[in-house]
Amino acid sequence: MRFNSKKDYSFLVIFLFVFLLYAVISLYSILVEKDCTLLIPFSIVLVLLAILFYSLLKTTYFILDQEKLICRSLIFKKEIPYSKIRKIERQQGLYAGIKFSTAWNGLIVFYNKYDEILISPEKEVLFIKEIHSRMENK
Repeated sequence: MRFNSKKDYSFLVIFLFVFLLYAVISLYSILVEKDCTLLIPFSIVLVLLAILFYSLLKTTYFILDQEKLICRSLIFKKEIPYSKIRKIERQQGLYAGIKFSTAWNGLIVFYNKYDEILISPEKEVLFIKEIHSRMENK
């Protein structure tokens, strides 16, 4: 069963912040310094960031296989066997760890002895129900 990643405003806010920062620096460079040399590199960086953000939103998903949870994002892939999962809980506050998330809030999957990963499936309730049923069967 495949679950797409939840999408919220966080990526848009980050992109707009970077865009505004680049716009202010470019305007300062053009109007005050009378120098347009930064305009091309800034434009290239903005286009590359837009492509990266779009790619992240389109390629991040989660698969509940027969034996494992598979997390994919861009070229990255993480497989977690159901037998290794200790618990799943909603994220409380900021998270600083491995993230396969395109949303501000998500679920933390605790596995092995000390490992954890943040994911953000679109239908969290259904995802938790499905993963618990698969964990009980293993």
